[in-house]
Parts: sequence; structure tokens; C-alpha cells
Amino acid sequence: MKLQIEHCPGEVQVTVRGPEDSAELQTIVALLQSESDRMWLLNEQQETVAVSPRDILWAEMVEDKVFVYTAGSVCRAPFSLAALELRWGVLGLFRCGKSTVVNLNAVQSLHSRPGGRIEALLPTGEKILISRRYAPALREKLQGGYEG
Repeated sequence: MKLQIEHCPGEVQVTVRGPEDSAELQTIVALLQSESDRMWLLNEQQETVAVSPRDILWAEMVEDKVFVYTAGSVCRAPFSLAALELRWGVLGLFRCGKSTVVNLNAVQSLHSRPGGRIEALLPTGEKILISRRYAPALREKLQGGYEG
């Protein structure tokens, strides 16, 4: 990737060039768009709050309700895990189990576990298990030089 920055007066403009099917290009565009992208969640005080997708550590579904965990809070989401992964997957949100999504950018370390599973350690000390069903997709992402 070649990066060129030009300083000039006026409005900030960003031009991104590359092959249409480039994963790297799609990631860059998603990151630029995510600067203004927020998800609206319900916090513990039942207030609607804006959360950046980058602040999410992980999310889980419990009794048909989606809960999103950040470093300092737990919020309820008005959408499904599939919607979370589909919309913000390019930013690192990865489906790691039937009822769990983890932010790969927040993972501090990965450890192999029996049965083909992988354990992900988050900055909060939380350990998230990547099921054997989703472990191959994670390995593929990592071998492909994941840049989320």
C-alpha cells in the first residue's frame, strides 16, 4: 500500500484508489466511514447512548436479547448478532459462537483449547471461547494477514 498525504487549505478530502475487489481497500473505506458511525444502545440506566463499534469488546445473546460489552459498560442492543457482524465485521467484529461476537482488534492473545476451540483473552481479563465451528474461519483470517 502506498500512502500519500498532501496538506492544503480548504475542506479535507480523501481519495482512496485501488482494485474494486481489494479487501484492503474495503477495510480502509470501512474505517473511514466508521469515524462517524455509531450504534445506539440502551445502557443499564435505560438511557439511549451512542457507542463506536471500535469500543466494543464482545457481544452475546442471552434469552433472545443482545448485550454489548465495552471496557466500562454493558448495553442492550436493538439488533441481532448477525446484523452486528454483517454491518461492522470489516472493523473486526467476528462471529465466534452461536451466541457470541468478539472484536478481534481487542483480543490480546489466543490460546488453543481441546476440541479445536480457541480461547481469546480480552483487555478486561474476560476469556471468550471461539467454537470449533468458527475456529477455521478465524484461522483463515489470521493466515490471510487480517488487518481489521
